Amino acid sequence: MIKSNILVIDDDDAHRTAMVVMLEDEDYDVGEAGSGEEALELLGNQDYDLIITDYKMQKIDGMELLKIITDRNPLQRVIMVTGYGSIEHAVEAIHTGALDYIPKPVDPKKLKNAIQKALEIAPTREKKKPQPDKKPLSTVHFDEIVGKSKQIKQVLKKVREIADIDVPVLITGESGTGKELVARAIHQASKRSDKPFIAINTGAIAKDLIISELFGHEKGSFTGAIDQKKGKFEEANGGTLFLDEISTMSEAVQIALLRVLENHTIDRVGGKREIPVNVRIVTATNENIEDCISNGTFREDLYYRLNVYLIELPPLRERKEDISLLSDHFIHHFNQEYDRQIKGISPEAMTILINYGWRGNIRELRNVVLRAMISAKDEIKKSDLPINTIKGVMPDEEIRFQAGMSLPEIEKESIIKTMKKVKGNKAKAAELLGISRRSLYNKIAEYGIEDSKKG
Repeated sequence: MIKSNILVIDDDDAHRTAMVVMLEDEDYDVGEAGSGEEALELLGNQDYDLIITDYKMQKIDGMELLKIITDRNPLQRVIMVTGYGSIEHAVEAIHTGALDYIPKPVDPKKLKNAIQKALEIAPTREKKKPQPDKKPLSTVHFDEIVGKSKQIKQVLKKVREIADIDVPVLITGESGTGKELVARAIHQASKRSDKPFIAINTGAIAKDLIISELFGHEKGSFTGAIDQKKGKFEEANGGTLFLDEISTMSEAVQIALLRVLENHTIDRVGGKREIPVNVRIVTATNENIEDCISNGTFREDLYYRLNVYLIELPPLRERKEDISLLSDHFIHHFNQEYDRQIKGISPEAMTILINYGWRGNIRELRNVVLRAMISAKDEIKKSDLPINTIKGVMPDEEIRFQAGMSLPEIEKESIIKTMKKVKGNKAKAAELLGISRRSLYNKIAEYGIEDSKKG
């Protein structure tokens, strides 16, 4: 079994040495740094399961160091120790990302308990997948979530913040942005990580079967129920249940789910007794649930029970700096899976990928890379990319003009297609068209364009 690796940072030699000796006696693998600068140098070359840092230090103090560390790696576990204890400092440290805040002189028992708790909820090195190419700390790589953009770092900071707080989480974002991966990351970073993670797409199951799929059924409870069957809630007991596309759930399912959240019990179809379940629920949708509430297809009380903590995933077009990293990640994965030896992507091809709109987001990028690797020889070139990617448009985004069309007709068609692309968002449409919002409103009225989300 691999020893937990802890870095102790303190510019007071006596305090640092005493802590190092104590931790080594507890059979931890301990590193030490006498300043924030020395710590950052160590962190550039080695990963640590836990960092314990003093608050008051010269040049780079503990709080500044904490901000740098959590910005580089939002999943890093940090405990703050200080002789300048105050409620304000404690709140600031926890808000910035520290797991705990311990005053000096350090109570050994309190410190040991804090360390044990931190290591229990941290993803251990035993659980990490082997990564031949070590990523720098400026790149976040948690399981299949890859990126270095500000947006993805913020997402993973939220994952770390909420992982060990056992409340429902709602994940929103366009199709293909990685909602299930984020749900898995929450599970893996939580105290439930050694229990099941069960994922179910509620939109992919027939509505008359979803109740049985979620809650199970007894033998003979309906035609075809030849045996007793446990539902997803029982399968996930002790762990995490991820429900995707929740906007598709019928009212009956919504009521049953609300009851589980309130009572922590389920009823199998045809069952005569309540079954207690201990499940953390994470849900996801690519729809605007508030619109669903307005049109009466989603219960408002259930929405507020599920939306205790919200994580919004950015579309890939808003995190373009991650496209190169994700592409390399997929190439490495497919090289192993299909025994290929593609070395990378040519600069010309990468420019095309970066400038493409990625309406299908990460899922679409993954498929494009795979298709390109099939024809690629040594590296992926422009000629290996699907034609729509090279053109930079999706087929139904193309605007086809015929000879003889008047300029107003061309303008009207452009506005209609743009409005459809942004799902009726007039501010975004005006920005893409390069006109003011007022001008867009005037054009919509002038051409009699239907004012709807579909444009």
